[in-house]
Amino acid sequence: MNTKTVVSLFAALLITASAGLAAEKEVTLVGTVQCAKCDLSQTDSCQSVLAVKRGEKDEIYYLTANVASKAFHDGTCSGMPKVKVTGVVKETAGKKEITASKVEEAKG
Repeated sequence: MNTKTVVSLFAALLITASAGLAAEKEVTLVGTVQCAKCDLSQTDSCQSVLAVKRGEKDEIYYLTANVASKAFHDGTCSGMPKVKVTGVVKETAGKKEITASKVEEAKG
């Protein structure tokens, strides 16, 4: 392998790695936690979702089940105050999901 090929392969590897890291960037969203079953009639079983106001409509983010999201689930079916969720957003089967690393009550 010549030097030019090695440099090209290394550059391609760096670009691929940096694209993967960019996709995993955490965001912070503020909204109300609701139940996808009880409040929105969107699922057959209870699942926490975050409803974020975007103009006139709510944008729904399904919280993936983990330690951070389960901490707030108990009160979800009876309504929750505004919360701030920090995590990684991805789209799966046309639905936005957020894998929360932190969930806390929003101030104000």
